[in-house]
Amino acid sequence: MGEIAPVRKRRRWPWWVAGVAVLCVALVLYSGLVVFSLTHPSRDVLRTNPGLWGLSYQNVTFPSRAGGLQLQGWWIPSPGAKLTVVLAHGYSSNRAMDSLPGLALASALHNMGANVLMFDFRAEGASPGTEVTVGVKEQWDLVGAVEAARSTFAPGVPVAVIGYSMGASTALLAAEDDPNVVAVVADSPFANLKTYLEANLPVWTHLPAVPFNAIIMAILPIVSGAHASQADPLAGLAKLGSRPVLLIAGLKDQLIPYQNSVLLYNTAKKTDPNASLWLVPMALHTESFKLQPVAYLTHLYTFLHPFDGALKAPVLSPAGL
Repeated sequence: MGEIAPVRKRRRWPWWVAGVAVLCVALVLYSGLVVFSLTHPSRDVLRTNPGLWGLSYQNVTFPSRAGGLQLQGWWIPSPGAKLTVVLAHGYSSNRAMDSLPGLALASALHNMGANVLMFDFRAEGASPGTEVTVGVKEQWDLVGAVEAARSTFAPGVPVAVIGYSMGASTALLAAEDDPNVVAVVADSPFANLKTYLEANLPVWTHLPAVPFNAIIMAILPIVSGAHASQADPLAGLAKLGSRPVLLIAGLKDQLIPYQNSVLLYNTAKKTDPNASLWLVPMALHTESFKLQPVAYLTHLYTFLHPFDGALKAPVLSPAGL
């Protein structure tokens, strides 16, 4: 009889290897859900309109320069105006910017004698779209708003843009690509979206930086089709030439630290003698107007008056706002 061959034992992977694999898959899947929720925030429904503030207005639509979207907005004309101001709202907000409040600002600008265009970015408020890209594609929405103001709503009238948070950075991006923007006010912008997110993602995700930041940043372009590096207002500041830029930031801002505005200002000042910076003590994110309305409107009036010498000085009383 031949010898019986020994039975080979099957190699068994240690249980911890399988556990690590499952954990990695779970981290990636969960991070994907986080990315989806960040790029698909719940819409902030409009609860007011300019008529409730005593303003005559029109509901308007106009095309974005990208994606074929028809964006929704309010056109608030001022008879004989020689300047139009386009307002650009922040992330997960809408044209009314209730927390600002946006319509108080629009009313003040209108009383100064400027036309005002307020609109919803893609996938926000009442505008179509399904995805928010935090400036990457929104810049083309804003370019579309500027073009509509210049060519349709108030032909030939110069256009300035005032943006808040995401809208502030988007205003800089749009102006860098569109020379028809004569001036920009950027309230609480980020300097570079990629760098900002790498340092501040936990503020939005409420997750630890390790390991989630790296995973989320890797998944973001896969889920959204947009790379954070494409929203880089800092890199294109020289394109503004000598067009005036006013940067505003609150020293207590914990969402987009004021150092972003300082960096933008220091960079802009190298090529733009008309760049200016206002840092507001005690102000949180985009809270400067609410905290110091008189000073805020005075800054805007001083900044915008060179483009329309007929602008009226704002009512320098909080009760009159």
